[in-house]
Amino acid sequence: MEQAAQPVDENREQTPDPGFAPQAPSAYANPETLLVIPRAMVNYVIIAIVFFALGAGVALFASTSLFNANSAENQKLIGDAVAAAVEALPAGQVAQEPRLKAGERYDVLADTDPSRGPVDAPITIVEFSDFRCPYCGRYVAETLTPLLANYGDRVRMVFRDYPILGPDSITAALAGECANAQGKFWEFHDLAFANQRTLNRDTLVGFAAELGLDEASFASCIDNGEYMSEISADAAYASELGVTGTPAFFINGRFVSGAQPYTTFAALIEEELNALQESGS
Repeated sequence: MEQAAQPVDENREQTPDPGFAPQAPSAYANPETLLVIPRAMVNYVIIAIVFFALGAGVALFASTSLFNANSAENQKLIGDAVAAAVEALPAGQVAQEPRLKAGERYDVLADTDPSRGPVDAPITIVEFSDFRCPYCGRYVAETLTPLLANYGDRVRMVFRDYPILGPDSITAALAGECANAQGKFWEFHDLAFANQRTLNRDTLVGFAAELGLDEASFASCIDNGEYMSEISADAAYASELGVTGTPAFFINGRFVSGAQPYTTFAALIEEELNALQESGS
């Protein structure tokens, strides 16, 4: 897996992150200070590792009876693995300040994940998100629509999975991948975020009729974990980059942490467009 590039400017301070992750901004004032990371934050990274292990298991054993089991068995398997990893953690961990800094540029891959907008758009926004994350929902409700309306074909949006809120988040991510396989990811995306407080296996399967999907194929795809390896790869990549919460964005590689207001996104997009115009790109 490709390694994240080093930031161009190591001295710029990180802005407060309104995304879904415990934060301790006051501890970052001194770069030499080590801080105790709350257990939940460490859980996210560990869970990402669990996703990766589960994905490898799916790829290796997809043809066995284990992953041909019914939905309840699959959900119990996922839940037990996540719970075991979380319970194995000590009460806290010591870590250095976050690697990602707001506004800095990083080398981030779009991969083959669902996207909207032209592939050759001058601006690419890569988002790491969880369908059940309330801050991700805030971004969709308050920022995404005006971005699409005001920047149109100049922006390509890429959605990458980082389901950090437990088994229902993993199931929602699977459902998104399964909808994408039938050409309806963004319709699913909008419907899921409009109903994110009630997302579980039954409600997700119920979306199939509303979206015009093949219902039996959609349910089977979710229950058999057909895209678990893709989800685990996204989660592992997010962790490798240094993402510690959702939503997290990279605008032409420049990091935006959390559900920042529309003006934050617009300012960075305008900077990038102006820089491209000046360079003649």
